[in-house]
Amino acid sequence: MVSEKIKTSLAPCGLSCEKCFAHVDGDIRRYSLKLKEKLGNFDIYANRFETLLDNPIFSKYSDFKEMLDYFAAKNCRGCRNEQCKLFKDCGIRICHQEKHIDYCFQCDEFPCSRTNFDKHLYKRWVLINEKIKKTGIEQFYEKTKTRPRYV
Repeated sequence: MVSEKIKTSLAPCGLSCEKCFAHVDGDIRRYSLKLKEKLGNFDIYANRFETLLDNPIFSKYSDFKEMLDYFAAKNCRGCRNEQCKLFKDCGIRICHQEKHIDYCFQCDEFPCSRTNFDKHLYKRWVLINEKIKKTGIEQFYEKTKTRPRYV
């Protein structure tokens, strides 16, 4: 039986919900909020530093801030708690609920075409589920829980 901690962390597709930039309790969101707090009203200083330090990189601060705001604003609670807020057309959650399975690799039809993933994510999904099937969910989780999601 798979622990609730692992189920909460790993979506039915095998990707780590907690490591997703949109997860409400994820490190990316938490650090984005912290960085926004630490930067304060850096906009004014970015303009000044562009001139004072003669470095055009500071002219891109507004783009950086916009991305940071985006990361900080996301609030997904994970695929087992709600429909994915990023991949609105994801077919896995519905399929996993219909079939009453915890992970895709447990399905007789794996791999299938119901995911609605692009080629890159589909390939990654297959590889992840093959690893889980080979090593077991607990071992897979242990090996990946400290690794970045976006590798």
